[in-house]
Amino acid sequence: MIMMYGKKVKCLLLALTAAAFVGCGDGEAVHTAAELSETEAAAEDGGEEAETEEGEKEDTGESAGPVPETSFMAPVEMDETLKNQLAEELLQENEMDISVVESAPVTKGCSFTLPEAFSESEDIEGMYVTRRYPIDASTIYYVALGRDVALQLMTEETFKAQAEENFRKEYGEEIEVTIDSFESIRIDGCPAFRILCHYQVGDTQISQLEYAINADKSYVITYSQTSDYDRMEEYEASAETIHLEF
Repeated sequence: MIMMYGKKVKCLLLALTAAAFVGCGDGEAVHTAAELSETEAAAEDGGEEAETEEGEKEDTGESAGPVPETSFMAPVEMDETLKNQLAEELLQENEMDISVVESAPVTKGCSFTLPEAFSESEDIEGMYVTRRYPIDASTIYYVALGRDVALQLMTEETFKAQAEENFRKEYGEEIEVTIDSFESIRIDGCPAFRILCHYQVGDTQISQLEYAINADKSYVITYSQTSDYDRMEEYEASAETIHLEF
């Protein structure tokens, strides 16, 4: 396994995630509500998985480096009312989905099923890692943000441009982000985006599957992996369980 360049790579990776969800253990739903559900409480007391999995690479003592946890979308310093008004006008002008403006439902949180290989990180709130992290640098990351009508204006082009600009400004790296698919979908009646992309850091390719849900709050789940481990099938199965809580 190729070693990545430590802390700087971590920061670079952090720049490519819009956020991530709170998770719990094997086969149990992840909840973002303030109070723990019975499911979450049980998960905290649950046993740990086997240390290795059949077919995995042997440990080399080298770290593949962590995978991203922050957002491509830089915050805009603007009065919230004005920002929402301008966003609504642009959505209407471009005949885009304005349901988030007209009737955004009140949500209590979001839940999804965490793949059994993942557990809560001891170092970073909202990040879930494998038992062999950072040898296996696969991560799932969640965040719940405030209401952001402007999120609905995001396109494949703006996502790519913002990501690459963030890399360039913050870390002085020219890193090309390749968008494999960019879809506008709905989750429990709310507008959302499904984004699959990849990029190269040194000798390591990182792939990310991201879901961004736009309701009265913005919820983002980001599944990340390096080219050393392929967990996309697990990620897709987890993503199918994403639901809003009302």
